[in-house]
Amino acid sequence: MACTIGYPVRVVGDAGIGKTTALRMVAAEIEAAHCEVTQHTKLLTGMYRMVLNAYGIHTESHFIDVLARQLRNRLDTTTRTVPPLFVGEYQTFSATVLRELLHFQEQSGFPLLLVGNSERLAQSTAKDANALEQIYSRIGATFKIEKPTDADFRSIAVEYNVEGKEAYSAIANYGLRTSLRAACHLLETCVIATTQGVGSIRLSHIETTLMGMRSSRDALKLLSPVT
Repeated sequence: MACTIGYPVRVVGDAGIGKTTALRMVAAEIEAAHCEVTQHTKLLTGMYRMVLNAYGIHTESHFIDVLARQLRNRLDTTTRTVPPLFVGEYQTFSATVLRELLHFQEQSGFPLLLVGNSERLAQSTAKDANALEQIYSRIGATFKIEKPTDADFRSIAVEYNVEGKEAYSAIANYGLRTSLRAACHLLETCVIATTQGVGSIRLSHIETTLMGMRSSRDALKLLSPVT
């Protein structure tokens, strides 16, 4: 949608439900520029350098005016087609920095997708409250990702070649008790634990792997049904 409506699109959801993984996969599939906000990139200079790096431009400059000019030139859609920009953990930005990024998008019209853990932006000053209204008015659409269901975890288990009803139930129970990220981590570790990563994943593999990951037999309780 971000590629068609001309406005930024925002995707929000709870931590651990797979937003980052999905973001990376889709970005690779459509050859979008992809970056994730960190403590080092959440301020204005860091944001400029982060986005430039996402588009393959590595600069040594720390001057805001130089970085802004480089970014403006790279995002100029009048001279080239600009790949979409996917920004993970966008809520880590202050309202002022996000507003600057949205200003660039508004000027050039490149597709922009913002993905984060919550609806709330980091606010560094009281002045940022005034910027929030401007920010939300520039967002074209917002989508909320709901928590995965039992059926979702079972579908994921299919992709990892899980075998047996008990094994499927165990993965679904574990995911519902933890998170999508944790369930995928368990399955990926199970794959490694099988013979050279070849073969199906059975309940015994899941139980052995989980006890090894958690260093406790009590971890098996996470495979039991959620009451």
